[in-house]
Amino acid sequence: MQKSLGLTGRYVYLQVKAPLASSPLIFHFDLKMADRTQNIRISCSNLYKAFSTQNNFVMQVPLSLDLDRWTVVVLDLYNLLQMSSLLPPQYAIAGSYQVKSCTLCANSLVRGVFTSDNLYDFVTLPPDMRFKFSFDIGRWPEHFAWLELPQDLLKKGQGRMASEVE
Repeated sequence: MQKSLGLTGRYVYLQVKAPLASSPLIFHFDLKMADRTQNIRISCSNLYKAFSTQNNFVMQVPLSLDLDRWTVVVLDLYNLLQMSSLLPPQYAIAGSYQVKSCTLCANSLVRGVFTSDNLYDFVTLPPDMRFKFSFDIGRWPEHFAWLELPQDLLKKGQGRMASEVE
């Protein structure tokens, strides 16, 4: 019997710090999909230059972290699945997946991984997901970073499929 984390939130919150600029890092999130025998893997890495899909089940998401600074990476699983074209257009994504596993193959520090159906920002994060600090909340962006995927990729022009860029 295979074990699964069974997490169902739309958003995955990853709290991570990259200590070295030249070190590769990669995070894999395997999703168990309803009515589909093949899992979907979302791989986020600083090795990827553009969003792409591979082998009809792997989504490669470019990830650029600030050096030596804690970052909250917010993965919008629903939007990532929608833009990946790995599922047929008529596939009902909402409620059809579970995070089966999370693999951290990285030269990085990870504080926590959380899921939620709620989209938070650094002000509205629940207490268990907050970094501890002794300054006014308005100074949070001076000390920490916030990255939303795929929204921040689309702003930078990296959200198009690699085949669309060529």
